[in-house]
Amino acid sequence: MQKKKWNILLSSMLMLIFILVGCSTNNNEDSSSNGNEESEGGSSDQVTLRVAWWGGQERHDMTLEAIDLFEEEYPHIKVDPEFTAWDGYWERLNTQAAGTNLPDVINMDNSKLNEYNSRDLLKDLSSLIEDGSINLENVDDVYQEINEVDGEVLAVSLGANSLSVITNETVLSDHGISLEPGYTYEDLMEAMLQIKEAEEAEGNEFFGFDFANAEFELFFSYARQAGESVFNEDGTELGFSETTLVDFFSLVQQLVNEGAAPPHDVTMEYVDGGDSMVGTGEAAVSMAASNQIIGVAQQTEDELGLNLLPALEGGIDGNWIRPSMSFSISAHSEKEEAAALFIDFFTNSLEANEILMADRGVPISSEVRNHLSDKVEGPIKETFDFLELVADYTSPADPLSPPGETEVRGSFLRIIEMLKYDRISPEEAAEQFMNEASSVLN
Repeated sequence: MQKKKWNILLSSMLMLIFILVGCSTNNNEDSSSNGNEESEGGSSDQVTLRVAWWGGQERHDMTLEAIDLFEEEYPHIKVDPEFTAWDGYWERLNTQAAGTNLPDVINMDNSKLNEYNSRDLLKDLSSLIEDGSINLENVDDVYQEINEVDGEVLAVSLGANSLSVITNETVLSDHGISLEPGYTYEDLMEAMLQIKEAEEAEGNEFFGFDFANAEFELFFSYARQAGESVFNEDGTELGFSETTLVDFFSLVQQLVNEGAAPPHDVTMEYVDGGDSMVGTGEAAVSMAASNQIIGVAQQTEDELGLNLLPALEGGIDGNWIRPSMSFSISAHSEKEEAAALFIDFFTNSLEANEILMADRGVPISSEVRNHLSDKVEGPIKETFDFLELVADYTSPADPLSPPGETEVRGSFLRIIEMLKYDRISPEEAAEQFMNEASSVLN
């Protein structure tokens, strides 16, 4: 009897040891798997990468499709997209920055780079470019140099564009008007008034030159044409004379008062509605970044084109090629390797760029540009051709806008609004703006 009890006890002990060993092995395997789920390294490790951008629905759809390709190529990375329209984008980022919760990859605008850098919110990408994690071998310096500050690379351009005017070629042609490169502000005003007279004689409404709420951008070009700049080189002061600003404000006021440009309320009605007066044919020329023609073309059956900005009589070339927007890596991110892979993919993947189709500007990689050159047509081809034209009418780019640019821009646009309603003279407007801007910069 005792022997039988001993055998039963021994069998139970062996069974317990087997179960414990088995459980220990399984738990170790689970711990290994779960511990690496959000780490970087081998292809079996899982990483969730937050990526933020702004734009309209079409850009969102194209970007999400390109992200699907990225996740197929790098199955250990899951992209968590965060996208919104331009208006709410920066407010959202500022809230995230305050909470130390910025996305890993951030769609950046050149006007914001210095501001975010001054708050230590961006990683220096130099080492990632040097070791080839972000491959820029096929990228000319002109597409990237503006993203470098004090030897640090703050962002990688997602595409190149330039300040331009979108022209409704159907409207211009119907009235026998051709604005050849080198046309002046006076030529533009005369042409718009000629069309306005003819259209209104037929009972049609016509507004001429649409500022599109981009008067600040237009002044960048105007100041450069006068041999000056909006900010000085180190961003601590304004870089233009009061005379130049008075002349510009006088031009804006004259265009509106004579009917060659729309009243302010009409402009903002279109801007807030997301429509373009060039698209509806109620304007023949509109301020724009060159890649914006792609979106405007969807609003009309008319033929659209891109042209240089008006020239200042006796001035110099004021245009330059610039990043349309860029990708930066947040200083908060702990997923630098995956973020670099993502930026490299958008820069160099031929298949991804066939989906994106230069929506964010002409690709910066010469290999991608050459691959797409015979595939693009219509307004997209216009953006490619326009950058070739601009190359013959450029001067060196200004440094990045300084921190405080947002406040300076806000002051400029508030004063422009008063100017358009004749509530202030050009001289008073210039004095007020320069005082307000100087107080921000100092």
